[in-house]
Amino acid sequence: MGVYTMEASVHFNDVNIENQLTMKGALRLMQEASNCHSNQVGYGLNQIPQTGYSWVLHQQRCHMYQRPGWGTKLTIRTWSRGAEGLICLRDFEMLDEQGNKVAVATTSWLLIDARSQKMLKVPAGMMDEYGTVEDAVFDEPMKRLKMLTDAPKTWEYAILKRDIDINRHVNNLCYLDYAVESLPAGVEAVDFNDVTIMYKKAALLGDSIACFGDWETDEHGAYVTAVKDPGGAHLHAVVRLENK
Repeated sequence: MGVYTMEASVHFNDVNIENQLTMKGALRLMQEASNCHSNQVGYGLNQIPQTGYSWVLHQQRCHMYQRPGWGTKLTIRTWSRGAEGLICLRDFEMLDEQGNKVAVATTSWLLIDARSQKMLKVPAGMMDEYGTVEDAVFDEPMKRLKMLTDAPKTWEYAILKRDIDINRHVNNLCYLDYAVESLPAGVEAVDFNDVTIMYKKAALLGDSIACFGDWETDEHGAYVTAVKDPGGAHLHAVVRLENK
């Protein structure tokens, strides 16, 4: 199969108050492209009852080059970079109508049993069906994110029904929402053009979470948020926002 291409446009819910594509909007569109690719191969959402397989994100990084407005026509290209053990790699490239880069992303995924939610070994031949393209959008692989020690609690929240996706846990994009809500006063999501999110323990309906966030070095560096339970004992995700 190789590279999968999806034509899309920037939707109303994908822009901020300045009519600029948000990081969440870019990631949402890329997520849709990956779903479409899996559906075409035979391992998409509509095939879960037959295959018993579902995909969950393990980690992702996205870099935005520009922030087009509502209605902008986009081309999203995505491809599998194969598997490394239990981790399956997928990259993305988002282009505007002139062929200029809007955003790129790299992701790692886990295959799970849709019923038990247990992690599975990728069946022999599955990656062959997706096809493997070795091109990587970043020169370096994603790094494991680390929490900041002694970061203060910045925000608390009770998980609601609207946060839950088809895998019966909090959708990956919600963790970016939580990190944005926890930013210091006067700091906005648009101040950052690079985000890395590492997912650890799924949050479920009825859970309460808290964000513990701080600047990695100074106010011109990265802002790192750990999403945990309110007591800080269990880590759900780490979100690193940076302008670079």
